[in-house]
Amino acid sequence: MAGRASRDMTEGPVFGHIMRMVIPMSFAIVAMMLTGIVDAYWVGRLGTAQQAAVQMSFPVSMLMMSVAIGLGAGAVSAVSRAAGKKDFSSVRRIATDALTLALLMVGAVSILGILLVEPLFRVIGATETMMPHVTDYMTVWFAGNVLIVGPMVASNVLRAIGNAVVPSMMMIIAAVVNLILDPFFIFSEVPFVGLPGLGWGVSGAALATVAANAVTFLLVGWYLAFREKLIDFSWPGFSEVFHHWGEIARVGIPACISNTFNPLSMVVVMGGFGMAQFGDAAVAGVGVGGRLEAFGIVPLFALSASIGAVAGQNGGAELTDRVRRAFLTSFAFCLGWGLLVALVLIVAQGPLAASFLPSAAGQEVARLYWMLVTLTVFGYGITIAASAGFNGLGRPSYGVMITSSRAIMVIGFSIAGAFIAGGPIGVIAGLAVANLLSGVGTAAYVLTRAPMTAKAGKGRKVPKPVDKVDAPA
Repeated sequence: MAGRASRDMTEGPVFGHIMRMVIPMSFAIVAMMLTGIVDAYWVGRLGTAQQAAVQMSFPVSMLMMSVAIGLGAGAVSAVSRAAGKKDFSSVRRIATDALTLALLMVGAVSILGILLVEPLFRVIGATETMMPHVTDYMTVWFAGNVLIVGPMVASNVLRAIGNAVVPSMMMIIAAVVNLILDPFFIFSEVPFVGLPGLGWGVSGAALATVAANAVTFLLVGWYLAFREKLIDFSWPGFSEVFHHWGEIARVGIPACISNTFNPLSMVVVMGGFGMAQFGDAAVAGVGVGGRLEAFGIVPLFALSASIGAVAGQNGGAELTDRVRRAFLTSFAFCLGWGLLVALVLIVAQGPLAASFLPSAAGQEVARLYWMLVTLTVFGYGITIAASAGFNGLGRPSYGVMITSSRAIMVIGFSIAGAFIAGGPIGVIAGLAVANLLSGVGTAAYVLTRAPMTAKAGKGRKVPKPVDKVDAPA
């Protein structure tokens, strides 16, 4: 490969390549999670309206992030398959076109977002007390969104060529810079240390995120261009650029859709047909149970961000046995790690529940969640790993099928469980059954029936050469 830190993942132990990517990615995801928690803490010190405004913005910002994740998945798929074929000129061209597409798309959406902040959030339900803070926060966030999404797509390009350490370092740097800037940008006087700050309130919280990502954008841009030499400054013509954009979107759009199924299903589960009908304590119990579970299964999230590159490179090289091994070892890792996390949470359930939940009813629900849902969370890990792997192979329809099937199971079994049992145990049991059936079903299908070959989009039409004709005398 072109750069110094890139790796050929078509040779050597398949699981070794996966773990080499999962480990640094896990640390990076934890850093980003902690940033979100600390952000919420600092904004909460401003007041209830400010905190509510930032929380109200979360669904919109996550929707934008899902677009970035989709574009990143499309970039990983196209770049990794070209890398597997050892077509390094295409790797550079696709990487450049992927970044260009991301910047143009996100820039256009951000301009629209700035113009429509107020009407958009009034539709969502922002109150009059929230609205000024929503406008302050989201205007800055939209204005700097290119600087947030750019590093995400660039990091996906690096992972596609087997470079896992640098993208993870960039995420950790962004998290650390954000944590340092937050109190200085938000408050006139920094709490606990008494240093002067800028006092920009919720705008400062958004600007801290944008500034932190701007730093990483500069760093990762320099690294892509001058260390990995993945930026092609030549102009190949609109035909080739549009062809690459189409190939990235062919995977990226379904990946974006697939990425929304799990949060949408959980909205239903937590709503009036699910846990909410059993009271605040039940909702709080499941919420705490799920948040602690999420920290425990960070390596499974990291796995889903890593397997696409391994499957894509080996699929591009037509090494179907190695693709199958990537799926098999990933599923085994999901099973082992998921059961380990469940064991830890079950053993520590008493002290953990008491620490995070004031009511006995909420504590009981959290303990039930860990004993049933977390015990089967390996099934969720299998579904997200399989979906990401098929995206890497250029087969996003399989990923959509897997994630949508699980979402349907989650909604159906949870609502049915609530109706049959008449309490939180029914919803929790429904979630556990959905995890188990979707995980086992996905593993069985992938390993016995699903194709292990990479699939490219339609080839670019190249004009036929015109024979030279002598000019008439």
